[in-house]
Amino acid sequence: MCKASHEVTERFLRMLGLARKAGKTVLGTEVICEQMRAKKKPVLILVSSGASDGTLRRLSHKSSFYSIPCLTVDVAPEVLGHLLGTARPLVSVGITDGGFADQLRQECK
Repeated sequence: MCKASHEVTERFLRMLGLARKAGKTVLGTEVICEQMRAKKKPVLILVSSGASDGTLRRLSHKSSFYSIPCLTVDVAPEVLGHLLGTARPLVSVGITDGGFADQLRQECK
């Protein structure tokens, strides 16, 4: 699980917003699972701490099968959805750019 101080969490959320604006995100569990089977796979999967056990199990299983890192982040689904510009709560985000993925992983440590 990604636990961080308030300052790191703010930087993490800003970096995630930048990735969204740059078009380097995939939103939603179904779309992420489809992308994992496609040629252009996400390089990092972020799962909200508010995700159901089934969603968490599904994404962790698929991410390990395709060798994609999967992190559980301590962000509410409502906050994640609002931050990324959706009108609904969002429990999973795929990052398709290696640079953004590296920065987000650093913020989680």
